[in-house]
Amino acid sequence: MSYSLFDRILGALIGAAAGDGMGAATEARTTEQILEYFGHTVTDFETPPNDTFGAGNVPGQATDDFSSAWFLAKSIAGDGGRVNVPNVQQALVEWSKHAVFFDRFAGPTTRVAIKRFQGETVPDSGGVKLQSRQATNGSAMRISPIGMFHPGDLEQTIADSITVTMLTHDNFPALSGACAISCAVSQALTPEADLYSVLQAARYGAIEGERRGREIALDVASPSVVKRLEKAIEIGLGPGSPEEKMVLLGQCIGAGLHVAEAIPCAVGLVAANPGDPLGAIVGAANIGYDTDTIGTMTGAIAGALYGANAWPRHFLPTLEQANGLPILPLAAQITAIAENSVNRKEG
Repeated sequence: MSYSLFDRILGALIGAAAGDGMGAATEARTTEQILEYFGHTVTDFETPPNDTFGAGNVPGQATDDFSSAWFLAKSIAGDGGRVNVPNVQQALVEWSKHAVFFDRFAGPTTRVAIKRFQGETVPDSGGVKLQSRQATNGSAMRISPIGMFHPGDLEQTIADSITVTMLTHDNFPALSGACAISCAVSQALTPEADLYSVLQAARYGAIEGERRGREIALDVASPSVVKRLEKAIEIGLGPGSPEEKMVLLGQCIGAGLHVAEAIPCAVGLVAANPGDPLGAIVGAANIGYDTDTIGTMTGAIAGALYGANAWPRHFLPTLEQANGLPILPLAAQITAIAENSVNRKEG
């Protein structure tokens, strides 16, 4: 099939939404508990159980992960692709007004930041000021659109990802993780992209995000995102079936909220399923723990690399209907801006 930037960007958006929607039904369970509850490996949208965060959602309905990415992309696209503090703040405040996505799902770090954006005074807890609890995947979960606006331009992708991340997660591991995801998406959108170049872009983003983060952001106690990412890629490209690699990623890397778990795990799942974006998000949905966030990031990268036509046909209409978020028009908006960005760079 001939290269189409629109198809790749649409694929990234569908993948991010599908990974979130599929993972919303399995979040917080173990792989064994997922199999026990559903009676099978989850390979499509399911109704979330009553004992998970997604309780009450219909099949395919997103949580905070894709929904915040959609509002971020929409705000930036509405300003011609410019990424700046007001646009990001506006996007997050607008997102927070949609209770179906925000009230049940938004993390504490993002909630506090949005309160400050709205001029609220956040009381000082009087406790220890170490920020290790903020080294989470909360920015990386919504960062994929930044890569979509800058296909192949890793430097601008990193710069804009730092702008976005610093507003809510101003610590170097969070910057490292966010830049890994956005750079993987950016590279995946190029005509010459292959799995290896995407994995290398993720590693470059993690390295640069950490390096720059150590200069401008908070220092926190954290495992290395870069080292965990390298190990995850090694597992993903190593021997074994995708299912075996999924288990190994969960055991060796982790699939939790911490940035040094979720981001390497998502990249590792893409590596473990070459040519199979659906297999990648199926792995994310069944690995257990923070399945919706890992699914969102995994789906964005895989969709950007393999395109919209690689997803099952029912995904897009199901996701748009379940969430009330127009994905197709947003893909067209982003594509127009991204094409101008590519043309300026080449010119």
